[in-house]
Amino acid sequence: MKDNGLSQTTLFLRLLCGGYLIYLGISLLAEGAATVLFAAAAVVFILVGGGLLFFTLRAGLQNWKKGGPDSRPDDDKE
Repeated sequence: MKDNGLSQTTLFLRLLCGGYLIYLGISLLAEGAATVLFAAAAVVFILVGGGLLFFTLRAGLQNWKKGGPDSRPDDDKE
């Protein structure tokens, strides 16, 4: 049976990447983005990072409510 749940490593890496994208976007804006291109890139980084964080947290909560991928019995391990 195929499990469509996300592993904890995947969730952690997505949260880390989303947070880093938000950090990069804010740091670009804080440096005073000289051109419109840098300002647009900063906004895109913030939006993509926020979306990644939102959907990762949502998937993690759904996975947690279901009991996670390790909640089924281990009958086939023996």
